[in-house]
Amino acid sequence: MREAALEDLGELIASFQGSYRTGPDVGTGPEDMVVLRRFSPYAYCAPQEHGGTGNSGGPTAAGVLAALRAGARQVFGDASCTGRTVVISGFGSVGSGIAAGLAAEGAHVVVSDLDASRKETALASGYGWAEPGQALSAPADIRVPAAVGGVLDDVTVPQITARLVVGPANNQLTEERVADVLAERGIVWVPDYVASAGGIAYALSRESEGYSHEAAQKRVEDIGDTVTRILDLALATGTNPLRAAQQIAERRLASPAS
Repeated sequence: MREAALEDLGELIASFQGSYRTGPDVGTGPEDMVVLRRFSPYAYCAPQEHGGTGNSGGPTAAGVLAALRAGARQVFGDASCTGRTVVISGFGSVGSGIAAGLAAEGAHVVVSDLDASRKETALASGYGWAEPGQALSAPADIRVPAAVGGVLDDVTVPQITARLVVGPANNQLTEERVADVLAERGIVWVPDYVASAGGIAYALSRESEGYSHEAAQKRVEDIGDTVTRILDLALATGTNPLRAAQQIAERRLASPAS
């Protein structure tokens, strides 16, 4: 059943002739991309032996860390997370990579996941653990949504104690106006589609544009510069980071060469 469903999806992707491209996300992985690539070359992150770049979790986590440092620089005046408490919701391949990177910098890392079996791994790695129902309101300097989307709304935002929210979970806001609610509470939120772009940037750079690993990794690190531009624009124009990101994107679409 799974392979048949993937084959149907592969045929659909092929019908777009490159105007739609895909890669693994929640519930899928590199091996699933092998099936899709039977129908279209526009399925990324297949295992290396099948011509892909493999699991995108590492580059995605690296991009989030770059975004997080840029956000910390504006919020705390220092990009370093040493001594800061960071609560990460979601301890999968991306969340665990973010946790490892932050712990290496000297942050106090607390993780949470709906899969209780991951608690033992988290504790063995030296991280704190928060039950899912308590993670949102747990004391923190930085919150990292790294699981499913739809987590920020009128009910949840007032519970957040952190001054900075940045993570790879897609579609974190239930509505765009929640970006205003965050800003009104003095919480800096980095748009999810910017923070999570590392995996996409790396895979496209390597698989479509022929970049070396080092050059593709540099593109991932450049996410930090993008976040700085977004937050500086939001601050200068008195808007929120979502609108600032949209303005920058609209300008780039209007003038692709710029």
